[in-house]
Amino acid sequence: MKIHSRAMLAAVGLAVGAAFASPAMAQNDTQQTEQKAQTEQTTPAQSYDDATLESFAVAFLEVDKVKREYTPKLQQATSEEEQKQIQTEAGQKMVQAVEGTAGISVEEYNQIIQSAQADPELAQRLNNIIQQKSAE
Repeated sequence: MKIHSRAMLAAVGLAVGAAFASPAMAQNDTQQTEQKAQTEQTTPAQSYDDATLESFAVAFLEVDKVKREYTPKLQQATSEEEQKQIQTEAGQKMVQAVEGTAGISVEEYNQIIQSAQADPELAQRLNNIIQQKSAE
């Protein structure tokens, strides 16, 4: 149950990131996600070393902070224009959070989330590392 819920949390983190992105960025992300999903169906699951997964965990926790900061702002927005501005700002901060984390790129971050959704063992490894990093 914990494994599945953590993988779902990772998926939610990615989904929230897409929700906060500008419409053009969200459409581009959707197209890239669909292409990656098609590619992953024909290729074996990727293996990640501990250092990369630790970098992912640090980035994941930073993205989660941004999400928690901007979700109330988005909910309180009074106009569509204000929502778009908040989404754009939050999306940029999420990308910066990942890019500001040593040892991982935005592309790798997204690949790891997708891999964890398909690989319970990877999801468990991530769960353990995220718990460890959040306790630090």
